[in-house]
Amino acid sequence: MPPPAKKHEVIFEGTTQDLQKLVIESPVPVLLDVYADWCGPCKQLTPALEQICVNAGGMLRLVKINTDQQRQISSALEVKALPTVFGIRDGKILHMLQGMPRDEASLRNFLMGLMVPGQSFQPPVTKEEKEKYEEWSAKLLKLAAGASFSFSARERLQNKIAKDLDELVETIGGETGMAVADDTARVLRSLMSNVIKDPFEVKFRKINLGNKILASKVAQYPPCISVLKSIGFVQEGESTMVVAKGKKVVNIAPFVVGRDCIDKWIDKNRYQISAAARKRKDEIERARLAVEAEEAEKNGVHDEEEDEEEDDDVDPNLCTIKLRVEGKKKVHDIEMDASDTLNKLFEKLPFPVKEGEIVQFTCAAKRLIVKSSDEKSMSKTLSELKLMPAASVVVKIGERKAAEVVSGSLAERASSKKKKTGSHSMHSIGLYAKDDGNKGELIDGGGGTLWEHDVTDDEAEEVADSKDGSCSESAVIGGEKSDEIVVSDDEE
Repeated sequence: MPPPAKKHEVIFEGTTQDLQKLVIESPVPVLLDVYADWCGPCKQLTPALEQICVNAGGMLRLVKINTDQQRQISSALEVKALPTVFGIRDGKILHMLQGMPRDEASLRNFLMGLMVPGQSFQPPVTKEEKEKYEEWSAKLLKLAAGASFSFSARERLQNKIAKDLDELVETIGGETGMAVADDTARVLRSLMSNVIKDPFEVKFRKINLGNKILASKVAQYPPCISVLKSIGFVQEGESTMVVAKGKKVVNIAPFVVGRDCIDKWIDKNRYQISAAARKRKDEIERARLAVEAEEAEKNGVHDEEEDEEEDDDVDPNLCTIKLRVEGKKKVHDIEMDASDTLNKLFEKLPFPVKEGEIVQFTCAAKRLIVKSSDEKSMSKTLSELKLMPAASVVVKIGERKAAEVVSGSLAERASSKKKKTGSHSMHSIGLYAKDDGNKGELIDGGGGTLWEHDVTDDEAEEVADSKDGSCSESAVIGGEKSDEIVVSDDEE
């Protein structure tokens, strides 16, 4: 048995600020005791744990957490009962005890599983408990890292990385320097994210600068090496950098700050990065075309001969007209000669045209509009109308002659202005409401007589008077319509 350790060397009062140093980076297993001053069982268990750690001779450490003063820690670990003791080794929670141990044997089993590697707990930890412990370990790790990194240290690191990234752009230079710097910054971000994701994995804490990608995008730029050193990496040999060498876990706080700083830098310069990326893409495309041009020059004689043979097979006077009727989607291909006129195209129309109808040819690309009634334009050749070697023409069929259109238009206008005749309802001339369907108004004439007034057009009444010189009058007496009385000149 090792000699007893001094109390101040193995027993500590923990806070969020020293959680990283006392618990996460502890070289020996840790008993994390969450207690409260008002808790009776805590006052019984804590002294026993202190004595166990002293007797272990430095092989075990006790860190006491006052839940009333360190709410963040108890909240991250989801403490629901007091006392609660967590067994932690290499920064990971392996098991826990809630309340007072049942007996001395159960406490001894808990301590043996924590202190002796390979020794299992009895009863063994279930799969659900293991997943829960991993979740709590991640929360504790994040809380400890954030609390251990002061605000001033965080601000200095942010300024340092932002300055290094700007120097990286200047080092690369050129119009596409921002795009190259963006690629390099993303590689640095990936290296940081790997460590944040699993700070216990040793392979993520070692960088081989001899790697092909890292050599081309990171190792050759001094600002990139400066960024890695600022978050904790140190040089080991000519082509290797490591962080937290010899430790079980690494403090992820600088890595989180560095990753966030790179994200902000990329977002701040996103427009310049996009412009530089487009220029870079154009340069790559031009380089590719230059290589193809050099290869084409080597086979230039053969290509020229093939081009001449192809040219001999093409008829220079061939003209292809793509016809489409206005309002239709179907396109008709008509092959014609350059010396053919529009009249000949009119004759070759693949759809029927009635006699006397005017056909309008429209070519939007050539700004050409010709009607079949324009004999001068219809007699021009396709070459004169610049429809060679191909053109798209829209055909409009069915327009009447100009004289008919004008006269018909005037007739329609005169007809629309002519006053309509016929009887009107009272509401049509504004005397009745819209919903009132009556066409006359009943007026009390006295003596039980009601008169009904019809509303008619004056023109209609004049026509009736001029025809037979008679007039009609209807009366309603006592609510019933009387016989019609007609007075004519002959009867007089």
